[in-house]
Amino acid sequence: MDTKKHNLSLTSRSELNITAVDDVLSFDETLVSVAVGGSVLNISGEGLSIKNLSLDQGNVTVSGSINAMVYFDDSPKKKRFGLFGR
Repeated sequence: MDTKKHNLSLTSRSELNITAVDDVLSFDETLVSVAVGGSVLNISGEGLSIKNLSLDQGNVTVSGSINAMVYFDDSPKKKRFGLFGR
């Protein structure tokens, strides 16, 4: 798993700056998905738009009414051992 460090800076729930972005996977007015640090970061809200995009530098700015930011890990889950993990 790529563990490249990245930063999130949220201002008044209306502007989100993200560094070390690898790619913008999808976007619309309610959901923006970006690949960052080996994970997918979903930003949900209302009236979302990409205000600044520089994939060469890895910077993205999302503006709008931001309600949630959720990471999804792309790596496979470790096997659990125990009574039900066999």
